[in-house]
Amino acid sequence: MVVTLFLILITGIFLWCYLHLFTGRFFSRQSAVIDVPIDAISETLGDLTNWQPWLPWLIYEKDHQLSYEYLNSGVMSVLPSCLVWKGDLIKTGYVTLEPARSSAHYFHTLLEAPAFYPNDVHFNIDLTKQKERTLVTIQMSGRLPFFQRWKQKNFDIRSSKDAELALLKMLPLLEALNPASDHEHREPRFEWLPQTHLDKLDAVTRPFTVSNQPMSQKMQQGFYDLITELGPENPPAGPSFALYSKVDLEHHYFSGRLGIPIQNMTPCAVCPERINLPGYYLQLRYTGSYQHLSLAWHVLYSFMRLHHVKPHPRHYGVEVFEIGPSQTENTKDFVTLVCLPVK
Repeated sequence: MVVTLFLILITGIFLWCYLHLFTGRFFSRQSAVIDVPIDAISETLGDLTNWQPWLPWLIYEKDHQLSYEYLNSGVMSVLPSCLVWKGDLIKTGYVTLEPARSSAHYFHTLLEAPAFYPNDVHFNIDLTKQKERTLVTIQMSGRLPFFQRWKQKNFDIRSSKDAELALLKMLPLLEALNPASDHEHREPRFEWLPQTHLDKLDAVTRPFTVSNQPMSQKMQQGFYDLITELGPENPPAGPSFALYSKVDLEHHYFSGRLGIPIQNMTPCAVCPERINLPGYYLQLRYTGSYQHLSLAWHVLYSFMRLHHVKPHPRHYGVEVFEIGPSQTENTKDFVTLVCLPVK
């Protein structure tokens, strides 16, 4: 009897803590200002047939099927109100556009993407006029099932990255509405590569930790120090790289090693070491600025989940900076190979 009461008490305390610590709600918002009139953007986004190129959940399966449904009546019936996709990986999902007056500068939708979110998600786009320019805001919000509430922070990050990717893919399409715009938006590009082993390499490395400063600033300083220590007699034998041993996106904490491949090294202030990267890696080649490099990891992790593969917790995550500041001045042309260790 005493044991039963004790178990009931412990269960009650656990449920009370679970209910109050995890609300199960996630929310994200991403915004950008674009040099395009608000009416032109509103007219374009009012037609769901213009949404397919920038919806982020469609990039994981090239052979997906798309269809449109006409659910509204009246004037809006000439335009589809529901976009439906089907695929083996991305399953069956849809975006339903809620009816609004023709002069409205917002688009509120209900998103069902069971391959990515366990419940329906509110996926909204709001437009705000700023003189001749327009502020575009994408907002996502949803609620998790009871037994998945503990994943709330993960879905905050996931929805934030989905909104960011959607916005970056949308902006170049909207920018085309104003040929006179002097700002060039370019969507990030992702190239899927086969799962593979990574080669061993000889390199000089140094540890790095990022917690309360920009990642790019820390890496730039770290590679500069390595190049300085190598000296002009030891040019790099390949692209520089980063090995991640710990990544905590929620608290912006990263640690690992920065490295530069080297061959036939002459004596200097640093010593080379053999880098061994065991196991299999999923690979993705990302073209875009370092500012949005975290999107490549987000896309690769989503790809991993869709294929029901598990990450290897004891192996390094790897970034190889194939084209960087020393090869091009345009940050949008940077090319980074992202490698995720899997079991």
